Amino acid sequence: MFAKTGRLIIILMLIGVICFSGYKVWEISAQYLHEAQVKDELVQFRPQTQESVDSLIGTVVAPDAIVVYDPTVQEPVKYGNQSIIDLQNNVNEDVVAWLTIPNTNIDYPIVAGADNVYYLDKDIHKNKAKAGTIFVDYRCAPNFTGFNTVVYGHNMKNRSMFGDLREFADSSFFEENQRGFLFLADDTYVLEFFAYMVIRANDPVIYAPLPVPDKFIQYARDEAMNFREPRDGVNVLTLSTCAYNYNGARMVLLANMVPLSAFDRG
Repeated sequence: MFAKTGRLIIILMLIGVICFSGYKVWEISAQYLHEAQVKDELVQFRPQTQESVDSLIGTVVAPDAIVVYDPTVQEPVKYGNQSIIDLQNNVNEDVVAWLTIPNTNIDYPIVAGADNVYYLDKDIHKNKAKAGTIFVDYRCAPNFTGFNTVVYGHNMKNRSMFGDLREFADSSFFEENQRGFLFLADDTYVLEFFAYMVIRANDPVIYAPLPVPDKFIQYARDEAMNFREPRDGVNVLTLSTCAYNYNGARMVLLANMVPLSAFDRG
């Protein structure tokens, strides 16, 4: 009697485990499908500035596209992006930019919320979504005018959102993929990646609201896994996501923000 009862309990427990596992697989699949659908919906708003994005990648990322840019003496022409305004008007008024990094899955709009919590589990339509939305630290200027603008995104297992930041841990990938793009409503920036780091979530330098530029760069120089000398006097974009090197770890990719017009060849 007791043996039969024990076997029945075990069978019921196994059925429960199978059902729970099946539900979790379905939930994850549904989540990834939702992510893909939202991203597909946004393709129509992918910025097209000066030339197509793909053409920009082909020219600006070319090895010979080296420019001397001095923000103290150059007043660059601005290359605005109507698509950012269209996103604000038609999708979400919190959209402030679009980020594209060649040879990765990182090709998303960026929002600015009232805090660093709201968009952790909301999609671009403000609906519940585990992948959240890529967003600017609320302590930073949403127009990217501060010395260091921090942008957060989840490290998803399917490599969506900021999952592909991990690629920059590889020194070869870091050397071969040196540039990306940041599209704002009023200008376009070429991102020149100069440091990949793994830091703590409460790092007092990288996440400082008002970092001291010289101290910030020296810290990156000393602590980065991969590093190249950045430009002097140029604002920085910090892309941040979770890492699993240790409890509370974060991986960050730092980039100089150089106006696209600095690369004009005409």
